[in-house]
Amino acid sequence: MTEPRDIRVIEQKKLLVSVRKAAQILDVSERVVYDLCYSRELESVKIGPKKWIRRITCESLNLYVEKARRESLIHEESSTDNH
Repeated sequence: MTEPRDIRVIEQKKLLVSVRKAAQILDVSERVVYDLCYSRELESVKIGPKKWIRRITCESLNLYVEKARRESLIHEESSTDNH
């Protein structure tokens, strides 16, 4: 039996992506990405001379999707058990 492999929404060719790209990857609005950053569900860094350019770490995107996937599976299993 093979072990389930981790789901990767983005390969690690890049360390960081823009808020716009993160929104495209997750298929949500940029506002949602900012909210996820502010709530620390996604890790972001500010770069540039004045530190006003926000970038999202690719690793945090992968971790966020994996966590959402696990929570979804748990929710589905508990819904099935209640019927």
